[in-house]
Amino acid sequence: MAEVLHFTGFIKGVTYKTYLDDNLIRINLDVFDINKVRGYGLIKSPTTEIAYSKWVSPKRTKSYPFARIYNTYNSSKVITIIPVIKDEGKDGDIDKIQYSTISWVNLLNIYIVLAYYYTAKKSTIKGQINKNKLSDQNFANDFVKFQISEILTYRQSALHWNKNLFEERFTQTFEKALDSYDSIFHQTGVIIHSREGLDKYLHKIREEFEEFKNISLRDFQKINYSISNNDNHFKGGMKGLPSAAPSSPFVVI
Repeated sequence: MAEVLHFTGFIKGVTYKTYLDDNLIRINLDVFDINKVRGYGLIKSPTTEIAYSKWVSPKRTKSYPFARIYNTYNSSKVITIIPVIKDEGKDGDIDKIQYSTISWVNLLNIYIVLAYYYTAKKSTIKGQINKNKLSDQNFANDFVKFQISEILTYRQSALHWNKNLFEERFTQTFEKALDSYDSIFHQTGVIIHSREGLDKYLHKIREEFEEFKNISLRDFQKINYSISNNDNHFKGGMKGLPSAAPSSPFVVI
């Protein structure tokens, strides 16, 4: 088994200039709907504006959200909207937000907006009709807009906001997400992943927030150790990470 090296430290004086960024479409906050807007843009309020990007999954390698984040870099204040969990149904994947993601976003000085999926439909895609798969998942829009309104008037750093957000609201948001998926199951009949393991995961985090970092890092190491050289998949049905993913993220707090 290959040895894994762990690096912990602070990265100071981050500077950058973007060259491939896109023009951002402006939308007023009062008509903003996270489920209808494009993947990135500008949100206008009566007094200021803020750039946003959104993730469709908390997994960094699922839809490559950093490409959308890049398009917002030139703005003075930037948010990114991330679901705490995405359950695609028992016959699909389930992904949870990881602490390494928070660290990366902290380093970029971007404010995190936590989100959860509120509605979904049974998948009617060919080959999935007889499977427990969900599609057309939509966020709880009011929950997202409330945090955006807070950030628009927030005067401290993204690091400060993100730290408080995860220490004070993460477990509550995660519970909302789990309750929402229970409701989706009753509405659609699609069997979702067992809640028991997720409740245990949440209980550990609730007991000590520091454990969130440890769980994320241990899970990453476990996946990293069980990689298959043949098909780029991991044991236990978990999909592989690209070589660009760090084997040990910097913890920026």
